Amino acid sequence: MKIMTFNIQHAKNFLTQEIDIPLFIDAIKKQNADICGLNEVYNEGPRECNTDQAGAIGKGLGFYDFFGEAIKTGGENPYGNAMVSRYPFKSVEKVDIPDIEDKSTPRFEHRCAVKAVFEIDGKDITVITSHFGLSDGEKQNAVKKICELVDECDMPVVIMGDFNMRPDDEKLKPLFERLNDTTVMDKGQTNTFRSDEPYCKIDYILYKGLKCVSCVTVNEIYSDHLPIVTEFEL
Repeated sequence: MKIMTFNIQHAKNFLTQEIDIPLFIDAIKKQNADICGLNEVYNEGPRECNTDQAGAIGKGLGFYDFFGEAIKTGGENPYGNAMVSRYPFKSVEKVDIPDIEDKSTPRFEHRCAVKAVFEIDGKDITVITSHFGLSDGEKQNAVKKICELVDECDMPVVIMGDFNMRPDDEKLKPLFERLNDTTVMDKGQTNTFRSDEPYCKIDYILYKGLKCVSCVTVNEIYSDHLPIVTEFEL
């Protein structure tokens, strides 16, 4: 089973700066991913660029898809996280991350996660994707919420997404105490941002209750982030 995390920057081709849905379909297809968590995704809205991106990517792959709205940019254009999967969803939901008290904090955004359960080869597995905020308070709230989801989970679990923190950030410690980081299996360069000259790692796939067979940071330019692909055995 291959799982991929991918901040698609609303499906914008980093090189041309144009929205390019086929590029992202091909990127996922090339890695033969079974489940892909997507961050920075548009859904249908008044702006011309606000289309059902998860639905279009899912359709292009022949996958199931789900979009979880975090905010409406400009007050009316849906934006958030999504998941596309070769496997049908046994259940899937959007989970809100609590906001910080001071919403005047620069670049504050409401954040969410997409939580899905799949039945694969007769076994249930929970897969969660999220995009954490930029301020310390937002990051702490996100880590706390994801830890709650992990603690209440009685099955194998994968957590992935753009956490906006480097691996040595102390705020990530509660997650690392609960979960394994697939990065240790990555034998290449592991930085994920920016895609043209990767200088830091802020994207992750973490897990428990599974066997990690391989992990690779895909060093090809699609969006402004590099995707990560991990292969697991249940």
